[in-house]
Amino acid sequence: MLAQLLTMGNGLVDALVAGRLGRMELAAGGLGAALWFFASLSCIGLMAGISPTLSRLIGQRRRAFVGSVFTQGLWLGVITGVVAMLSAWLMIVTLDHWSLESDLLPLIKQYLIPASLSLPAFAVVMACRNACEATGYTRGVVVIQLLGLIVNVFADLAIGLGWFGFPKLGLQGIGVATALVSFSMAAALVVYLRGSRFSRYQFLSKFEKPRWLDIKPMLLLSVPIYLALLFEAGLFTATTIQMGMLGTLEAGAHNIAISISGACYMLPLGLSFALTARTGRVYGREAFDALRLRVASGILITILLAVFTVSMLLLFRHHLPALYSDDIEVRKMASGLLVLAAIFQLSDGVQVTLLGLLRGMNDTRVPMLINAFSYWAIAFAAGYYAAHHLGWGAKGLWGGLILGLTVAAILLSVRLWIRIKQVRTEVQ
Repeated sequence: MLAQLLTMGNGLVDALVAGRLGRMELAAGGLGAALWFFASLSCIGLMAGISPTLSRLIGQRRRAFVGSVFTQGLWLGVITGVVAMLSAWLMIVTLDHWSLESDLLPLIKQYLIPASLSLPAFAVVMACRNACEATGYTRGVVVIQLLGLIVNVFADLAIGLGWFGFPKLGLQGIGVATALVSFSMAAALVVYLRGSRFSRYQFLSKFEKPRWLDIKPMLLLSVPIYLALLFEAGLFTATTIQMGMLGTLEAGAHNIAISISGACYMLPLGLSFALTARTGRVYGREAFDALRLRVASGILITILLAVFTVSMLLLFRHHLPALYSDDIEVRKMASGLLVLAAIFQLSDGVQVTLLGLLRGMNDTRVPMLINAFSYWAIAFAAGYYAAHHLGWGAKGLWGGLILGLTVAAILLSVRLWIRIKQVRTEVQ
């Protein structure tokens, strides 16, 4: 959870710095970050199969294969990162044809061009993090993530705002800082995995060529995970783009609110990663009682986290936007959106926790279909209609998010109940 919060911290720092540059930069920075995140989803989703794969091998006491399988996952990461970078370049080339305010376009490009160079390194970071989660050694990830956040803070201030005698590059500087963070973290994690703590798994102990027979099973597990993430994050990206269509005020306020609610989301997301690894181990051992314990404890912790984040959002809904911008109108709209963010904290947390549990049981295809239906047939359709036909604007788009996340949580709960019954039958 802490590693996820620190990851989100980079986005928060970028948004805070962009807010100091001006309303237009804040809006453009939010749109650029949303596009970068959309491109990075392949790095996150296609690497997500590494953790349950390695966890199952460890649970089955097949440690001799762990290092070799991870190497193949790393090859997959390098290829994925390059493809993600090319997809970001495609968005940059076609950006002029999108229905965005013309003043935002050059600013978005200023950020996205240097930031896109970080994607190959980011894929390596995600591969290494999944290996650490599978083995249970996650403290090193937190330390490296913290160092990455420190690098980002100094780089943003130096080349973003022109502190310490550096030239003020604005959003372009923030994009360069994003690339610096990814490459520095990738190098640090590779060195960490080669340390004595992981010697029994023999990570990166020798050079191995890509082997399709090892990459294919991870892809079969990872592609549905990636598509599930794509459906959800695609919805949030589409919402951000629509905010840009509504106006600079809406885009700036949305950037603030989504950054803050995204920080809250990091808590259940980090929990879901842990549950994937721990569920994968007991699933590999066919220990049904231990599996039920992880399901019950995971859902209980998620509810407690939701109570905490809802309380924080409601108590500080007026104070938090003030950290981002001095613009009164932007802050007022952002505080209103944070009330809506508080409403979907439970459903958002529950759905990502359930995805982590199902992923640990190698169940990824049905959750992918549930995400597709919930986020696009329900959330996008309802949000678009409310915003553009009922005239509800930004609040209409966020209302669609609430509805879609709630439907996803309900359907995934049903799927988990069915899957647990299937596992119990298999064990018996």
